[in-house]
Amino acid sequence: MDTNTAAVDRPPRHGGVESARSSGALGHSPVWVPSAVHRLSPPALPAEGMLLVVDGRDTGRAWVPGTVRTVRVGRDVTGSALSWSSYLGALRDAGRGPRGIVFDLPATVSAERAVDLVLPVLRAACCSTGPDPLHLAFLTTGRGRPELAAALGAVAQAAEAEDGRLHAVSVRVEILPPWARDPFHVACAELALPRPGLAEVRHTTAGREIRVLRAHRRLCGTAAPGGLREGGRYLVGGGGDGLGERLALRLVRELGARVVLFGAAPGAGPGEGRLLRVPGRPCRYTDARGAVQVARHALGGLDGVLHCPGGGELRLLARQSAAVARERVADAVSGAAHLDRATAALPLDFFALVTDAAPYQAPAGAAVPAAVARALGSIAATRARLAAAGSRCGASVAVCRPGDADPLGALADALGGARRAAAAPAPRAA
Repeated sequence: MDTNTAAVDRPPRHGGVESARSSGALGHSPVWVPSAVHRLSPPALPAEGMLLVVDGRDTGRAWVPGTVRTVRVGRDVTGSALSWSSYLGALRDAGRGPRGIVFDLPATVSAERAVDLVLPVLRAACCSTGPDPLHLAFLTTGRGRPELAAALGAVAQAAEAEDGRLHAVSVRVEILPPWARDPFHVACAELALPRPGLAEVRHTTAGREIRVLRAHRRLCGTAAPGGLREGGRYLVGGGGDGLGERLALRLVRELGARVVLFGAAPGAGPGEGRLLRVPGRPCRYTDARGAVQVARHALGGLDGVLHCPGGGELRLLARQSAAVARERVADAVSGAAHLDRATAALPLDFFALVTDAAPYQAPAGAAVPAAVARALGSIAATRARLAAAGSRCGASVAVCRPGDADPLGALADALGGARRAAAAPAPRAA
């Protein structure tokens, strides 16, 4: 059984997502590359012109500079877009409007909590009539939760596409660089530099790195051994867009698979009892663990997991509901982590995360779908490293499937690509 796998990305080509079945198609993988700033201490936006946004629930920050204007969400502002509009408007009227905002998002912050902290500010900024540019840094610290930093890179990319006054970047500080006093100083320095194309920067023991897409030629169209099985046993997590249910039905009808569809109304489905529906929410670990237990009992084991949460509809940040986005992100991102945890000890053939959204295209309106897709790619990459270390089994893939593509073909191609990637050193991705 293959335990050394890699995440697979399918970026767009000629304005759309490339065909999943084209032979020898050009693919792209996200990798980190060195990008030095060529100075011992790069220029930074002045601290007196910045705001530092922190979660009012978290009082354990030891590094926050005492001279920086700090806004505690839940204390200084309620966290709604209206409260932020009032707060920022009052600062501008007093001649103290910020040049930039740094969001402090440590590894203890969940993806859905990050939505509550970030989206209302972006909505308020996009609805503002002021002409001045605003610099935004989504600052994550520590080695944990790389999927959060990845998702925020997509949000940053979309924010700048929607409003030319916004200049946003996701900054991840694993190791504090020698020239920096604290992570806030790193974020201010990044805001004074040109933004990378994918809006993701990280500082590690290797130095400063930026995320880029690296092209490679891939062979498509054939499922590798250890991929989809005739008569396989699968757990499929579905979202509100129906992708999971459509994929589950095709597995039953075309491969004779036995499937537990997680997140659907209870009962048996079509296919002579081969499809069992189990209700629940992926964002609740008890529900995810219960669905896995039902699948193991009903099917006698599991060969693979397919999490198909859907990325949500396109919606501009100025009209984005934080509550709706939080629900989508919770089921998609936290749900993927819960399913991985609940199946960590199982000898799976694969663990697949499937979405319709393109992770590294973030045009206007695509902030939440692209953030979900980018986070799922990061989770797949993390699981692949765990598999290489022997603590997981099977291929780990994140599949960006265009709406008109064959989902089984796209999945088979991704699984085949993951197996081929196992034979070569994988690029650095997180």
